[in-house]
Amino acid sequence: MANRTTLKRGATDVAARSIAGRTLRAVDYLRVSTEEQRKGYGVASQGRKTTKYIAGKEWEHVATYVDDGVSGSLAAEDRPRLNQLMADAHEGAFDVVVVKEGRAIGRNGRAFWRWVWALEDIGIFVAIAEDDIDNTTASGRKEMRRQADYAETEWETIRERTQGGLQEKAEESNSPHLGGRPPYGYRIEDQGKVGLSRLVIDPAESSVIRRVHDLVVQDGLNLRQVAIRLNAESVTTRSGRAWSRENLRDRIMSRAVLDAVVLFRGHHAVTDTEGDPVWGDRVAIPLPRILSEAEAAALRRGVASTAKKSSGNRAFYPVSGHVIGLCGAPYTGHSRESTEPGGRFYRCSGKNDKDLSAKVCDCSYIDAPALESAVWAKIVKALGDSAKLEELAAEWVGMADGDVSAHEQRITDLDQQISRLDASITAVIVATAKDTAGQNNAPEAIQAATAALQTERAQLQAMRDDAAEWLAEKEAAGNRARELAEIAKMAREELAAVDVHRQADYISLLKVKVLITGPVPVRKGGVPCPVQRWYRSAGRATVPSADLSDADWERIAPLLPKGRQDTVRRSVNAIFWKARTGESWKALPSEIARPHSAASHFLAWSKDGTWAQVSEALSGTAQCPLPADELLPPMRVEVVLDPRLMLLPEELSRTGW
Repeated sequence: MANRTTLKRGATDVAARSIAGRTLRAVDYLRVSTEEQRKGYGVASQGRKTTKYIAGKEWEHVATYVDDGVSGSLAAEDRPRLNQLMADAHEGAFDVVVVKEGRAIGRNGRAFWRWVWALEDIGIFVAIAEDDIDNTTASGRKEMRRQADYAETEWETIRERTQGGLQEKAEESNSPHLGGRPPYGYRIEDQGKVGLSRLVIDPAESSVIRRVHDLVVQDGLNLRQVAIRLNAESVTTRSGRAWSRENLRDRIMSRAVLDAVVLFRGHHAVTDTEGDPVWGDRVAIPLPRILSEAEAAALRRGVASTAKKSSGNRAFYPVSGHVIGLCGAPYTGHSRESTEPGGRFYRCSGKNDKDLSAKVCDCSYIDAPALESAVWAKIVKALGDSAKLEELAAEWVGMADGDVSAHEQRITDLDQQISRLDASITAVIVATAKDTAGQNNAPEAIQAATAALQTERAQLQAMRDDAAEWLAEKEAAGNRARELAEIAKMAREELAAVDVHRQADYISLLKVKVLITGPVPVRKGGVPCPVQRWYRSAGRATVPSADLSDADWERIAPLLPKGRQDTVRRSVNAIFWKARTGESWKALPSEIARPHSAASHFLAWSKDGTWAQVSEALSGTAQCPLPADELLPPMRVEVVLDPRLMLLPEELSRTGW
């Protein structure tokens, strides 16, 4: 037997062996779609025909591959058993593949024949049982290729006719629908009616678009914040999924929504070498407008402006504007990245002198990473305190658990009093009616006789309504407590790990206010340690605990420039010393390195990425924790909490918000 793992066999080689009398090994491939399954067809019927065909050819039946319930529209690589068949074919496990009909591979002949050619290229034959043809002989190959040419020509003809029909329909007026899912904000009217289907505004989705417009243009939210707000309001996408910045941008900022146009033969159209569509001209299909041109322009500007505020990682400040200094002015972000690696601070806007005579405040700068970490930790801790949130729910209502039974009894008593008054009013009406029978002033007499009773009844009813409202609020407080407990669970499990951009969204939506209640502690040396700040901004909590060993130096030396008398190595040790101590460069012991050289090296290496490579290369050495840097002022964090802003969409649905 030939070695099948060395060279691929040509089709003529296998044919020669079959002519020489060698029995070919055959497999059959069976596929039934889900639609055929519903009609009662199965692979068993196909299998009987292919098995009979193989036996009639006197081939050896070595295996069967079945894709049951697989659509013919799927590509070959998306069908698990056909995929396995092709892999086995490359291994030379068989010589012939038998199918009942060409449709086993695809809905059009072209897909089938391209599969045939792929198999021929690796020396595997194909046989079609229904047509009783195969390409194991010269005449069979000729017939199969003749059918392939016909199938290719037929496919091209059908495509030309189809594309021509689509072109004509696209050029019609009245927003014709050419197939596929309608763009967000629209639905298909007269769907399924040939030549009549068109796109019209979908009321529910268009209301979402208008809501997004208002949140961006009027409230100044960015798309990520809008997504959180929509999810809080139990508004989902067309498929029922939660909104995100990405799917919101794709659906709301589409050409259909902003320009009221669907482009036929747009970016995805097949083009020629000149870039023009092959099957016809591009057509802009007009749609009824959801937003006016002015509103669409305002939405574009709003999204662009808010995107700029939340883009970029180097100078992003999630609590900017939410921190109030001792002078009453807000703190905003202030970057010193150009001179200090990791130099991000918050600066009180009271220092912004409006004129030369204006006095600026004395509020100190605050280290940005430390402040952001502390504020977010307080938010997560507060939201993760179930008892505190339940206490908050009770405060919303303003009554203790013991008041429930009292209110229930009060409602019962008031109902009884109102019932007795109703009986008294009825008795008075009957008596007055008898006394004034036949008189013209009977109605006025009845009204006068019952006036006092009606007034008393109205008072009792008002009291009863108040008691019932209190009871309802208490029940709502219980629901809120449960919802807040879910928030607490989410805070413990998820909120601590969100990125700074999402932190900023939550901080804005929760209306967080950070009140500085005391001065910023004075730092030893007066300024933050730039080396420690680099480690914190890089997310590294440890630093090598000792000077470089010879083995350590050999590991990082290729990453660093060469220096005289071990100057570079000594600078590396000096940088580690400064990270461990937080001391100033001037305090650097002379036996370690020269302060100016070490400081210059660190500034250059931290900017060009060298220090990040050094730190990564030494991550396996003995490490010690980076010293804590708690130079933060005393502060109070206030949050305006609405549970709907924090619950997930499925939780909103379950809790009935």
